[in-house]
Amino acid sequence: MFNSGVKINVIPSYAEAFVNFRIHSAQTLQEVMDLVKSTISDERVKVEMVDGFDPLPISSYDEQAFGFQVIKKTVQVMFPQLTVAPGICVGNTDSRHYKDITRDIYRFAPTWFKPGDPQRFHGVNERISIKNYEEIVLFYFQLIQNNDIRKLPPPHSSQHEL
Repeated sequence: MFNSGVKINVIPSYAEAFVNFRIHSAQTLQEVMDLVKSTISDERVKVEMVDGFDPLPISSYDEQAFGFQVIKKTVQVMFPQLTVAPGICVGNTDSRHYKDITRDIYRFAPTWFKPGDPQRFHGVNERISIKNYEEIVLFYFQLIQNNDIRKLPPPHSSQHEL
């Protein structure tokens, strides 16, 4: 968000910018701040952090990772045409509030984008289809059902059933 000037042909006497960074899991908040300061490299420009926190650690996703395997099984049952692979969610959402009570935090929603949807993401007319909403509810119901086991069975190949 940038604020400066009142006319296109007048140099503003004051300018400010607020930037919301999405920090990669391999970086820290301090590293990003240092990069911003070295990139600007102008002592006249004041750089300060309004609010921030380090990114969450990467959650387990191997064959012994209970949470990932339960999500994977649920996806494969409901959407057999899909391949499941781990990914990164750089928008930490409210999940950061769980970091002190669990080692692994999985951020996942089975949302389908229709043509034109990516341009509306977090913007004007953001929405999902009624069918997709129903699929999300069914997915989470099935995910809860699939969690009703005590431990993972031992793996017998690179792809296994829970």
